[in-house]
Parts: sequence; C-alpha cells; structure tokens
Amino acid sequence: MVAETIYMMNGRGPDPAIVKGLTEAGCQVHSTHGVVETLNMIRAKVSPADAFSGSASVMLVAEVQAGAIPLLTLLQENGMLLPPTLLVDHDGNNIQAVIKALQLGVQDYVLASEPAPQRELRARVLAERLSTQAETWPKSGPKSALTASTTAATAPVASVTFAQTTTAYAPVAVKTTDFQWDSESHVIYVGDKYVRLSPVEGRVFDMLVAKHNRTVSMQELIGDALKKPDADLDSGIKLLRPHMMRLRNKLQRHPRLAHRIVNVRGTGYMFV
Repeated sequence: MVAETIYMMNGRGPDPAIVKGLTEAGCQVHSTHGVVETLNMIRAKVSPADAFSGSASVMLVAEVQAGAIPLLTLLQENGMLLPPTLLVDHDGNNIQAVIKALQLGVQDYVLASEPAPQRELRARVLAERLSTQAETWPKSGPKSALTASTTAATAPVASVTFAQTTTAYAPVAVKTTDFQWDSESHVIYVGDKYVRLSPVEGRVFDMLVAKHNRTVSMQELIGDALKKPDADLDSGIKLLRPHMMRLRNKLQRHPRLAHRIVNVRGTGYMFV
C-alpha cells in the first residue's frame, strides 16, 4: 500500500488540504524543496523491488512551480523508477504543463484554485486507490506505474568532497555548495536546474573534478575520456578540443560553473 508520500514544494509550503487528504489515507508525508533533494529522496525510498512486486509504497506530490516537470522528465530520461504522481499547479495558466504531465504519466493534476475540500478529497482518493491496486496486483509480475530500472540507477547519490587522489577515475558523486555531480547519469545539478553532459563530456568533467585544482594532462584526457590511448598527441588534441568547447559552453550558462575549467597551456586542463 501507499505508506509514504514525497511532497516537493516551493517556498510557500505544502497545501494543507492535500496534506490532510494524504494523512487521512494513512500516508506519512515527507517535504522536500527542489529537484535535487526530491530526486535523492526518490532514489532512497523507491526500490527496484517495488516495481517487480507490483507494490506502490511511495507516492509523489510535486508542485509545477517547484520544478515538477523537469523532475519527472529527468526521471524518465534516466530510466529511473517513477512513483505514482499527483501534480499541483498554483497558476493553472500553462496548458503545456498539463499536456507534458499527462505524457509523463502522472495519475492526477490538481489546481490550487480548486476548493480545499475538493483538493483534499482528490489527494485522499488517489492514495487510497493506489493502495487498493497494490493489494490486488499479482506478485509475479510488475503492473505498477513504476518503470523498471537497475540498482545502480536508483542508488542514492553520495555526498562527498572533491577526491584528492591520483588513482583510477572511478564513477563518483560530488556534492558541493555550488553544484552536485552525478557521474552515473552524466548530470550536474545546479540548484533547481541541471546540466546534461554527453558521455565524453561526462568523462572529461569526472576526471577534472576528481583532480580538483590540479592539472589533468592531455594524454590522460585523450586516453581515458576519449578512449583512444593509442592516438598520437596532435590528433588526440584535435579530437578533444570540440568536446572541451561544448563542455565549457554548457557550463558558461551557470554562474556557479562558468570559468571553472582552465586551460593549462601546453599541459592540459584544470577544474578550479
């Protein structure tokens, strides 16, 4: 049954009517702020076993104005488990948000302008309906709204400091006051926004972050990021430069990331 609800809200706080409806349905409500915090909680709370057992133990309530559509899009693009979802719209003036929400498979879409008893009822009915469905689903196969994924994709993002080692570049998750880097999905989270990198860009960024404030040589980048250890230096640099240009252009759009990749003349690149 639906036992917990993750409620992603903006600064105005959760909708009391919706919280009341969820509580009356027996849900424990966890409040989150922004895409990153919500994504991490989904990763921690929604297990692959939920998808394969047909159970729905976690429900998501997300406000459109808090970044619900980017959150759901990100979950879908990364093949992550999508909990049964109720979207709350405080403005109700963007039909594209409604269309996108339906395309992403949300179960219900509530306008904050609806009367409080109606919002309360819809939240309670949805939670109770999901609980009833979970009890009647066969245990032998997945029939929930969740999308199957791998254990690695649903593992919580670790919060660590910059790696200060020269050992091999293993996948890492880096969280700082400026950004959060998830090397498995090649995504940099900056506040409520995110930057998606290509696989090559992701490997380059991963290597630079792992050796924060130290130079990563051209040979290392060509061999490990481009996967061309046998390439000569000149041809390798020609192949590397377009990737570096695209990576830096993507980072330039965010003040916290702009100008962080420095070209160490004749040697390589450094993340500062």
